[in-house]
Amino acid sequence: MQTKQNIKEEQVAVIPIYPHEIDKYWGLVEFLIAEALKYSGGFANANHIKDELKKDAMQLFIMFGQDNDGESKVFGCCTTRIFQNPNYKELQPTMCTGKKIHLWVEQLRHTLEKFAKDNDCKRICLIGRPGWKKFIINHGWKVKHYEYQKEIK
Repeated sequence: MQTKQNIKEEQVAVIPIYPHEIDKYWGLVEFLIAEALKYSGGFANANHIKDELKKDAMQLFIMFGQDNDGESKVFGCCTTRIFQNPNYKELQPTMCTGKKIHLWVEQLRHTLEKFAKDNDCKRICLIGRPGWKKFIINHGWKVKHYEYQKEIK
């Protein structure tokens, strides 16, 4: 007779962190943000991002939950900003980083779409690495431009 294995369900939630909560949760995401900033060319440091989050100039979402090992942990984080164009507002994800993206990418997409709608944004516009295409292209996203960079020395 076979015994049943105790299989835990993988569950990850995307949790918005409000400006007055940033100090409370910062220790969970500071390293993730610092590493993402290094990879992005160091346009800011983690403390700059923290200051912007506390002023509500940027927003923070934490991907928190458990995978099949049953341990609760932070799987990633995402920062956004609401940009006011002359004719409309748009939500701009500015940084998204983490592990086991398959556990949270769909929930993040839904959360950001609802957040954008709740804040009267006409669209979500992001600059991301090419790998993001496979997660968003089948959900109404279109490639409009490419970003080219050249370091000036």
